[in-house]
Amino acid sequence: MHEEKQPDPKTGAVRLLAVVVLYKLKPCDSPTLRSLLAAISRFTVGQAEIGIILYDNTPGGQNPGGLPPNVHYRADIENGGLAKAYNYALEFAHVHNYDWMLTLDQDTSLPSDFISKLCGTIAFVAPMDGVAAIVPSISSDGRLISPSCPTNHWAWAIHFPSGFVGISMHKLTLAVNSASTLRVSALRAVGGYDQRFWLDCSDVLVYHRLQSNNFRIFVAGNIHVEHEASVLDLVNRVSPDRYANIHIAHEAYYDEYLGRTEGFMRLLKLFYELAKLWKNRIPLPYSKVLFRMIYRKLLYSRKHRMETFSHLVAHRSDG
Repeated sequence: MHEEKQPDPKTGAVRLLAVVVLYKLKPCDSPTLRSLLAAISRFTVGQAEIGIILYDNTPGGQNPGGLPPNVHYRADIENGGLAKAYNYALEFAHVHNYDWMLTLDQDTSLPSDFISKLCGTIAFVAPMDGVAAIVPSISSDGRLISPSCPTNHWAWAIHFPSGFVGISMHKLTLAVNSASTLRVSALRAVGGYDQRFWLDCSDVLVYHRLQSNNFRIFVAGNIHVEHEASVLDLVNRVSPDRYANIHIAHEAYYDEYLGRTEGFMRLLKLFYELAKLWKNRIPLPYSKVLFRMIYRKLLYSRKHRMETFSHLVAHRSDG
């Protein structure tokens, strides 16, 4: 890792579009929207131009209630997922001349100084054309979850030291979508989000695309965000079907974008995760998901697995 000085706040105008994706939650009940508006209200007027999109994936739609005048509301009654929402916001940002896009889900609690620190960081990295994104330090249930970078093997990663600020010399292996800030021109240059990965693995893939095209990621460890990571509490936050979707998306990502070594490391991780489920006495349906994924990895060809994923994506689109 190459560490740089912590950026000083700048006063130059920043054009930032924030997109909050909702699902079966009213805007007024979203911790993300409430904390975002509070953080913006504490920010000095004139230092930035900040727009907000609420992209509502609630099936069948809902009444959003009263919204602030600077909030653009978009309903997707067919639930196109995160990737579609972020691509919509990306095009909106391009048309309306926003330089940066902040991606958020509905369950992220932003600190009161988030916008102030983020805009200072944006002003600091804006002249660095090779920097495509800014990622903060993300915690869930008191545990650091993002960002992370590789150790000796791609599949086994470590988190950045607390407070690290700068550009990693290694590729990031994970930076969660929520609270990531992406340079609009860079994201458009790599084609935006792959809508086949409509929910799970969309963040892993977009950062893989950016870094594979020689863009760099700025780690803003001076910005700390609390995010509710569903996978840290499977029984209460993730159904077995959702757990299966998570693993299917990761399988497709490994098959399409990574090599044999990484694929073998993923197989080891599946066995390791299965052992953790048994140790923690997680209900059997979750273990069955891992058994199916191990079976697919050992007995099905890469081509067959990718064809299966394509059929699932097509079926979801048709449905």
